[in-house]
Amino acid sequence: MTVQHLSIAPEYVSFYVAGRRNVDIPTHMDRRGVLSSKDCILIPALYWNDGDTDVTFGPISEITEARNPDFDGILNTPNNEIILFDANNPQFAASRVPSAKTRIRVWIDHPSEPENVIIAWG
Repeated sequence: MTVQHLSIAPEYVSFYVAGRRNVDIPTHMDRRGVLSSKDCILIPALYWNDGDTDVTFGPISEITEARNPDFDGILNTPNNEIILFDANNPQFAASRVPSAKTRIRVWIDHPSEPENVIIAWG
């Protein structure tokens, strides 16, 4: 497995990590940061007109991050796949995973408009 590096500009200021398509997106009007359900993780992004959000995505064995993650949870991955997407783009990236439940860790450098996001699985 290799680490993927992306620059994205989601129009609606967030993107999603899920184990399959057609999931309900977790939302909350009063909370900022990473939101999650058992099927989907919402990650904030920089406003598209302010620039791109840089995303690093890969297995935890290949990602080194010194501080504790901003999110650490289990995601249902029934198709043994993780997909990164947003409301307009059906897929920014995808990766195969070994099981139907996958531990996901996320680091962001700002609670509502991060320029840098790291997503590690496994």
